[in-house]
Amino acid sequence: MERILLFFVVLVLVDGFKHQSHHPKFPKQPDEGEHIRKVACDSSHDRLRNELIEKSQCGEPKEVFVELPVTASYLQVSPSSVWVKRCVGLCDFEAPGSKCVATKTRFEAVPVRIYNAKTKKETCSTYNVEVHEACGCCAATAASCGAPRVFNPRKCSCQCPNMEERRTCLRKRSQNMRWNRYKCACEAKRRIKR
Repeated sequence: MERILLFFVVLVLVDGFKHQSHHPKFPKQPDEGEHIRKVACDSSHDRLRNELIEKSQCGEPKEVFVELPVTASYLQVSPSSVWVKRCVGLCDFEAPGSKCVATKTRFEAVPVRIYNAKTKKETCSTYNVEVHEACGCCAATAASCGAPRVFNPRKCSCQCPNMEERRTCLRKRSQNMRWNRYKCACEAKRRIKR
């Protein structure tokens, strides 16, 4: 009798497990191909698509949830994350490889409490968070600028930091000197042999 009862319990559990994905608490997960469904191309479809593209474009900074990292594993910051304006969005219609970057930033002090698990003490502090104020699409990045050049987000380009040397060099053009924008140095022009 116990074996029959155990058999029915196992049968009910297996049957329940099979139907688990159809239960409201366990919605069925879509298969990989179920995300895309073909529909008719009409004016309302195009209008909705264009609205989504417009909302997704790189433009005004958007509120994003940013984690506040701590310097040591025994420190806990509260809140651990905050909403901050950042540059995010599409740059599909710009130069290939363009990314949405901040062209103007500032730092904002966020009030936090920091708990030190070693000393078991809590202190009040402020956490400086970078806030983006203006955005733009840019193909150059800080990583693409080789030293000694630096990335200038306002102009979306790699530039030499020694601008005074550049101005002095440009004044020496008549002395057969030229400015090398890749080396950020003034050098003699090469003479063409004839």
